[in-house]
Amino acid sequence: MNLFRSEEHVKRWSLYYSTAEDYIMPVSDWAMVFSSPMFRRRLDPDYLAKSEEYLAIYHTELKELGKASPFWQFPFVASLGVVSLARYQVVGNYTRYEEAVLNELKDAHVRIVADITQPGSRRNNHLIWAAPGSGKTYFVQQIAASLAGECLYLELNLAKLSREQMQAGLETLPGQAAPCLCLVDEIDARQEETWPYELLLPYLDLAVEGRGQAVFLLAGSSGYSLEGMKQRIAARPKGKDLLNRIPTENEFVIPPLSFGDRILVVLSQFIQAGKESGRSIRSVEKLGLYYIALSSRLANARQLHEFALRAVERMPRGDDRVKYDQLFEPGDPENKHFWLEVASVAKDMVNRFVIVED
Repeated sequence: MNLFRSEEHVKRWSLYYSTAEDYIMPVSDWAMVFSSPMFRRRLDPDYLAKSEEYLAIYHTELKELGKASPFWQFPFVASLGVVSLARYQVVGNYTRYEEAVLNELKDAHVRIVADITQPGSRRNNHLIWAAPGSGKTYFVQQIAASLAGECLYLELNLAKLSREQMQAGLETLPGQAAPCLCLVDEIDARQEETWPYELLLPYLDLAVEGRGQAVFLLAGSSGYSLEGMKQRIAARPKGKDLLNRIPTENEFVIPPLSFGDRILVVLSQFIQAGKESGRSIRSVEKLGLYYIALSSRLANARQLHEFALRAVERMPRGDDRVKYDQLFEPGDPENKHFWLEVASVAKDMVNRFVIVED
């Protein structure tokens, strides 16, 4: 795949920076890179499960070709000025960058809230397919937090609970005075067992039978897509019966996090860490933001939050800026290692800050 016909073509590209020359390579080298598993295996059913492995192979191949700098998202970070987190808010602290994804998840949020606040004798069950690491649990938790005082919240993980534990949790639902939002996570787990759906089915009919008001969110990530997950569920004992209890309009997808989403997660975690530490965070150095958004060591919100807390603790008193060096303990070799990787673009991100508005 030849992205650019020549160096002159590169320099006429609308997103060209002088450092883009770092990625000019012969067509044969690009062909090798694009034949790696990250691109070649995109349609495999286990692609998402192996995505981290494939990404590591991709970066290794670039490094072997002498292209170590993680350049691809540099223009995005370099162009950031002021980021208003409220602009990207779905519910609570859950944000998404792409407008289409943002509005689709807002619509899902509105439907779930309506089922809680306007109960009836209909089935209020929802099916969620979410890419690994997309924050589906956090999304539901933020919905529950927004409804604090109006409903109860129950979280059950089919992959972690035994039959007895699952049953004990479900038995708390009938007869409750307040409606309950119930997340059944990993609904596609335990494929070799028959009891999960047999146990769950009667509770999906609580509202219809007048035994209680519960809104079920059944969430999973198998099958590469919503349709793929539904096919796997349908093939299991009682799987078709389970799917028949979910209105079609209550099926939705939470896509994987884009680079823009990771930036938002990072910024929101710094704001939250600042609040917990009694500090006001107004800006983040672009080089630091770039490092965190690219780091494979910071794969989920919990890791990011702990990382952000430690960085905020290293900030000098009276400063409201998070700097790149404050992301590391003194002497941490990772600091120098990343600096060397991005040396060709670092001059455009050092001592340049993204202003964050909560």
